[in-house]
Amino acid sequence: MDPILLRWTRTPAHFRVREMRNERLFAVVSLMLGAFAFAVVLAYHRVVDGDLWARLAVGAHVWKTGTVMRHDPFAFTPTLPRWTDHEWGAGVVFFALLNWFGPMSLMIFKIVAALGALAVCIAASRANGTNWANLLVLAMPSALAVLPGYVPVVRSHVLTYGCFAATLWWLELMRGGRRWPSFAIVVLMLVWANVHGGFVVGLVAIAVYAAWLGTRVALATWLAALAATCVNPYGPGYWTYLVPAWLHPRADIAEWGRMAVWGIEPYFGFRLLFVIVLGGIALGWRRRTWGGLVMLALTAAAGWLHRRHAPFFGLAALVYAGPYLNRPRLRIEAVAVAYVVIAAAVAWWFLPQAALEPAVPATFYPIRAVDILEAAHAEGNLAVPFRWGSYALWRLAPRIKVSMDGRYEETYPDETFEENHAFFYKDGANWDELLRRYRVNFVILDLRTTRLQPDDLLSRGYEQVWSDDTSTLFARRGLAPELRATAANLPPTTREPLDPYLADRWLPGSP
Repeated sequence: MDPILLRWTRTPAHFRVREMRNERLFAVVSLMLGAFAFAVVLAYHRVVDGDLWARLAVGAHVWKTGTVMRHDPFAFTPTLPRWTDHEWGAGVVFFALLNWFGPMSLMIFKIVAALGALAVCIAASRANGTNWANLLVLAMPSALAVLPGYVPVVRSHVLTYGCFAATLWWLELMRGGRRWPSFAIVVLMLVWANVHGGFVVGLVAIAVYAAWLGTRVALATWLAALAATCVNPYGPGYWTYLVPAWLHPRADIAEWGRMAVWGIEPYFGFRLLFVIVLGGIALGWRRRTWGGLVMLALTAAAGWLHRRHAPFFGLAALVYAGPYLNRPRLRIEAVAVAYVVIAAAVAWWFLPQAALEPAVPATFYPIRAVDILEAAHAEGNLAVPFRWGSYALWRLAPRIKVSMDGRYEETYPDETFEENHAFFYKDGANWDELLRRYRVNFVILDLRTTRLQPDDLLSRGYEQVWSDDTSTLFARRGLAPELRATAANLPPTTREPLDPYLADRWLPGSP
């Protein structure tokens, strides 16, 4: 070999270039394996969320009439005089996907949204100077912390998580001296405010950066973003709903509960990530950035206070925690091997049961009970548990109105929620107030949670129509015989619940 060429191949610069190429190669392979594993896990979790049905109903109305509903048409119990829907835009997105591309598109959207949010945060972390090896290690617990927000199919929150990730990335670019992200953030806020009320998190992030950077551009960005939130169907009055809604106590809803300190459950990833980030900050304190620390503290506190906010910390940690973990330097080859093992384990454990078709299992919803009411063309009022109300209204409106559904504080006063909860859990001496105040024609019980017994309803003029391992359908005595006859002649399969044409029955001008 030529001595000059030999000397050139052994120069430090040459080795650094080759090392960088190897690092990129291992990083790309690891990212592909990680994306595959995360997508498979999300495809394994494909049960439709209980709130999606109401979102589809709202989206169908907006899509086909061009207007946003201002008053609730679905409930027979008292509702608020004005319905301010902070998720109306999400409903439009979901219904458009369902209407154009079918149920599978909802699963694909969920997976793409999750991978997109993580990818954006990885890009922001790279802009912070985090090396690939440490970033890929950090991505593992971050993905676990984010996962609970993407398990159901599909929630409006996925739009907020994506917008939050994009906001952090663009704010980091602004911190690096670029100005165009300021405009992008304002446009994003305009969209975000119309798809989900979680845009308030974005405003907080922009305010942190405005205080941190102390520049006119950052302050102007925050003011313009705040003004953009007022461009919505409700105008500036939107905030008169949002502030009380954010402060509203939800003690009876599990996902709004405090994060547990111990235990192996879906939020284990949050706690693991919290310990890793805390340790990394302690060891790498000299590399601190005050704005990043504030964002980590705020998102961590939000997760501890309400576990449903855990994904915010997962995304923020991916952006800000990397620089603290840059030492000691890990071997990218070892990290890539770990990703191979994870991908293989996920493929072995989850892939056989993964699919892109959303599931509406009879073990999760009162499918046959609702089938009976639909097939019989029943009319009247249905007392239904909180988490099944949206499913019932989507399938049975307009002939049947529900007592309660998952829209909660945006549609119902507290008294309605408490009255419905008291009925199904027999809370208090007046637990049957729902039956005494309204003419309730039908009752569906969730056999796994209710404290009501058949005798409680039999003694109040109801008869059992149908029962399976999940639910029981009761009807007033005069209505029960016809429903039992319908139940006896039901076809073995249910109607496709994710049928966009179901909404045509109650939309104005529909047959």
